[in-house]
Amino acid sequence: MSNLLIIGAGGHGKVVVEAAELENKYEEISFLDDNKEIDKIYNFPIVGKIDEYKKFKDKYKYAFVAIGNNKARLKLIEELIKEGFIVPKIIHPRATVSKYSKIDAGTVVLSGSIVNVNSHIGKGCILNINSTIDHDSIIEDGVHISSGAVIRSMVKIGELSTIKAGACITQGKTVEKNTIINPGTVI
Repeated sequence: MSNLLIIGAGGHGKVVVEAAELENKYEEISFLDDNKEIDKIYNFPIVGKIDEYKKFKDKYKYAFVAIGNNKARLKLIEELIKEGFIVPKIIHPRATVSKYSKIDAGTVVLSGSIVNVNSHIGKGCILNINSTIDHDSIIEDGVHISSGAVIRSMVKIGELSTIKAGACITQGKTVEKNTIINPGTVI
């Protein structure tokens, strides 16, 4: 059984389900979400509320958290792992990921993103469209690298940080835990 349960059916959930569908690994994909006004995203049903994930352990081997809030996403990933779900990484087929990099559970790498050699992407990260992680960089757990952001070589991004659209972190820099880097900023 290779069914996937995606937790969160908002905007981020929409891009995650497309990437998961294009990976062609799952027989069935469904959502959990608290919005009572929707019952499906595209052709994928919403089968329950977010806090009901325990009820779905028998039907869904895999669960992925598609919630944009870094702290909430990481906390829910930990809960899913404790409940026995496998939390996969999801990589859009139009992303470029070096075979010499490492990507941890619960991370999504979206279309056009690049992860270069010897980089380590932590658990529960979002690498949004056209983001770039250059060689020998470390992206800690729960980080969101926004659309078009560039992380140069030998950079470390601290846990739960957000690098907003178009920002650039230059070679060898460290961004501390829980930091927000504004759009277009160069550090």
